[in-house]
Amino acid sequence: MRLLFFLLFPFPLFAQFTYTMDQSIPVEVNGKTLSNPWAGGLNSPQINTMDLDADGQSDLVIFDKTASRVSTFLAVNGKYRYAPQYEIQFPSDANTFMVLRDYNCDGKKDLFTFGQLGVFVYRNVTQPGKTLSWKKLTFYTAPGFQSEVLLTQGFSSKINLLPGTNDLPNFIDMDGDGDMDVLNMKFVSPSQAEYHKNFSVENGHGCDSLELVRQTQNWGGFTECSCGKIAFNGQTCEQIGGRAEQIQHTGGKATLTLDIDNDGDKDLLYSEETCPAIYYMENKGDATNAVMNGFTLFPGTNPVALQLFPAPYLEDVDFDGKPDLLASPNLYTRSDFTNNFIESLWYYKNTGTIQLPTFSFVKNNFLQEDMIEVGDFSSPAFTDIDMDGDQDMFIGQYINANSQGTISYYENTGNNRQPSFKLITDDFLSLSLLSFYNIKPQFIDVDKNGGQDLVFTATGLLSGTTRLFYIPSSSSTAPLFGGQTIKTLPVILDASENVTMVDVDKDGSLDLLIGTSTGSLEYWRNSGSGNTFGLISNKYLGLDESLIRRNITAVVGDVNNDGLEDVVIGDQSGQLSIISNFRSSPTSSAPITELIYDSFSKLYTTKNLGGGLRPAIINLFGSDKPEIIIGNITGGLHVLKNENGLLLADEPVVNIFPNPAQSTQSLTIVSDRSITMQIYTVLGQRVGNPILIPADQIVSYPLQGVSAGIYIARFTAGPRSVAKRFMVL
Repeated sequence: MRLLFFLLFPFPLFAQFTYTMDQSIPVEVNGKTLSNPWAGGLNSPQINTMDLDADGQSDLVIFDKTASRVSTFLAVNGKYRYAPQYEIQFPSDANTFMVLRDYNCDGKKDLFTFGQLGVFVYRNVTQPGKTLSWKKLTFYTAPGFQSEVLLTQGFSSKINLLPGTNDLPNFIDMDGDGDMDVLNMKFVSPSQAEYHKNFSVENGHGCDSLELVRQTQNWGGFTECSCGKIAFNGQTCEQIGGRAEQIQHTGGKATLTLDIDNDGDKDLLYSEETCPAIYYMENKGDATNAVMNGFTLFPGTNPVALQLFPAPYLEDVDFDGKPDLLASPNLYTRSDFTNNFIESLWYYKNTGTIQLPTFSFVKNNFLQEDMIEVGDFSSPAFTDIDMDGDQDMFIGQYINANSQGTISYYENTGNNRQPSFKLITDDFLSLSLLSFYNIKPQFIDVDKNGGQDLVFTATGLLSGTTRLFYIPSSSSTAPLFGGQTIKTLPVILDASENVTMVDVDKDGSLDLLIGTSTGSLEYWRNSGSGNTFGLISNKYLGLDESLIRRNITAVVGDVNNDGLEDVVIGDQSGQLSIISNFRSSPTSSAPITELIYDSFSKLYTTKNLGGGLRPAIINLFGSDKPEIIIGNITGGLHVLKNENGLLLADEPVVNIFPNPAQSTQSLTIVSDRSITMQIYTVLGQRVGNPILIPADQIVSYPLQGVSAGIYIARFTAGPRSVAKRFMVL
């Protein structure tokens, strides 16, 4: 048997992987058009302001602790607009905390972050009209010896100023002499505050230097014993109902000072890792001798009540010139199902004055209300669920505020060239009723009936076991769901592992690519008998265990339109990479990482896109090169648009091979857009069932039982016929 298909298939001369972070696709949620839908989400945001575009107005710079990621927002007409082009201008080694303060009084904010064994300081050396530039400072311990971390004069010599590894120290002028001092909690027990006075002014250097001398290891005279238990006036933790072991510095601490009562000294806002509240301690002493003797919840009306470890920030975010209060969880990662990362940035407006502030609660999802935000570990997938010719969006989430895992469904209300998404439901197919969390979806034909099935991994809330499931579509031409039984594939996973079903060896059966928690990529081959899988390689494409590249996700598609499939890889570091034509070198690889365009340097570079990346390949703009949509640990999405994509013609381009083919073979079909194929005889009789051909995915069509003759293949997109072709057997 022979099959001849009269189709043309273009092959570009140059394969390029060049992307920009696109912000153009509108998204509607509950009747509101989001202003920053593709900003990537927030979990543990640390808030700073800084003039990024030199327009004289303060913009937002946010460091998210769970992803070690910087997000930048420009102030535009009294609102904040996501501006990712500035993110790459910040030091890539920011870790644990990032605080922007102008320590040397030159009008430019400098950067403080946690470094190995101390605090790294980056001086802002930006020149007028130039992009942001930083110089990492070194500090002299003695003549001829220097350190990369900030030093303070201890009891006998200079030592590292060492906050706890999960702490948020306070950088501010504590005594009103014009230079910046530091307040932090002691690294070791007991849990008391250290005050490091800056003697730059006293030494005749103005506020130009950081000449710290530790003044006391018990500033304010208090000892934090445990959540809600603080000892004052020489009391011990045992005397107030604590235990001796509770005075250890075992958890993170956050400190922020302000003169809230305008009496000339610094009062303290304080929180610790095991508590949901922020505590206010009024300074009953003065600027040089702080005395605390009690605490209250803060603010007094509608106090902060996050699940764990709220950290306070004072920044003017409503453009009225008065610093407002913001609070967010200062967590490295999700510590409990109750962590609400969907609403994790609380905003209190300063309704008082600069001198006597009053903080009034406004909302608990500042900025997040204008983003796609599903909490953490967002996992995107796409299919044309309503068969109208464009791609609809689905987002799996780890867990929602009600401790339920769900999939959100966004209908594409635009078209296949101008997408626009509208949230239809945040609980597609009512999966929340199944007591799952950690849901990661994919649409692909598992049962080989031509329709797109819903494949997903999920972890049982009660069992703690992670498995691979699928819901078969009841139609061969559309992803049609409703009432079908959820089926389980014979795969058990770790909760952090990521699975992609794809026909790696092109034998017509879907295999597994499993990204492991240790950073390796496993290839499991489907034997073709009842979906049973056997391990072929535990370091496929040369991706072996790695301390940096952990929890990888590998998805397959032809992203550069050269007719050969590539692998797009995301990992825990937040870095995206692409392996071109992956089947050509299954034992080794040369990942391409410089993918994202930097509009300032005019170069392509790597970028932290949010940690725990989960990419999806899909064509949204009707070009010959698909987009990459990125989910991440911070629960949002980014759109990477291939800037070299050319607009597709009205008629789809389809590649079918082999040609000629034997009756025992299957056709391999690839289309540049999602279409449905139905084969007819020349007399108009249908041959077989119609099948869905998803964009940029390889689909197998069996020839068994097809007699010799002339046939017509009809292609449709939604209700519209888009192409017809003759076939000769």
